[in-house]
Amino acid sequence: MGLFELIAAASGRTQDLKDAVARYKRLSPHRLQLNNKLVSRLSRSTLDRGAKELGILRGDSFVFDNEDQMSVLMDYCVYDVYREGRNAVDQYLCQSNDDLDSDEMVLLRAMQHATYALIAVRHVESGVGCNVRNLFTQESQLLIDIGLSKSAKPGLVIATRLFDFGDFVTTSGAALPIGVLDEDELEAWQREINRGQHDDSFDPAPLIRKCLEIGSSEQIAYIEATSVVDGDGGRRPPARRANSTDRQRALARRRDVSIAGKRRCSCGSGKMFKNCCASG
Repeated sequence: MGLFELIAAASGRTQDLKDAVARYKRLSPHRLQLNNKLVSRLSRSTLDRGAKELGILRGDSFVFDNEDQMSVLMDYCVYDVYREGRNAVDQYLCQSNDDLDSDEMVLLRAMQHATYALIAVRHVESGVGCNVRNLFTQESQLLIDIGLSKSAKPGLVIATRLFDFGDFVTTSGAALPIGVLDEDELEAWQREINRGQHDDSFDPAPLIRKCLEIGSSEQIAYIEATSVVDGDGGRRPPARRANSTDRQRALARRRDVSIAGKRRCSCGSGKMFKNCCASG
């Protein structure tokens, strides 16, 4: 390929990324609205069932180590708890009268076919997201997540639900970072996901439970507050595993709303945590 072809190819790729980001930004407000609608439709029995599967239900109460586990529970209940053969997305679609070409319908279709996956960051696209390898399918995909483009490092492995829009994928917003894994650790995780991954009724609950057990939800944080700056000026995510002191502090504050009161709720409502999920 000559110089002109290389320049043309690079220019075309840059435009493709710009178009993908523009589409992502256009869809994002609709995604938040839809998420709120779907969560609001969840029954207590659905929440109880999901919480039991994830090990969050203790007696008749939900016990969270931190507020970010709420978004993990809601995500699981929306997509993986079925009533009469339908999850919350299917039920909403049955009652939706939206135009098939509308942005909301595009999102609903992507949500309907969402898959839970383990992804490994290959390289970071600054201001866009990451090129990732899906460890379930082994395919490479462009993940658009502008926040992740500021905090991720190559090799970072994340458990998350993916929405596929053809030229790019996004997460459902309840991602669980596992950490930068070496080959042996990655192999162990791949063995974990190989069980039942080709089954149409694949349930990610065991994978999510394992992530919660190692403290993955405790790594979800705003960059300004908790990311670590490397010596070269770059940012790296928090350590893969929280120590026992961190766990004890998290357990001690799980019912203390005031500590997290100044943070936006992780359910995606846009409200402050103390005025949203914590108020229930």
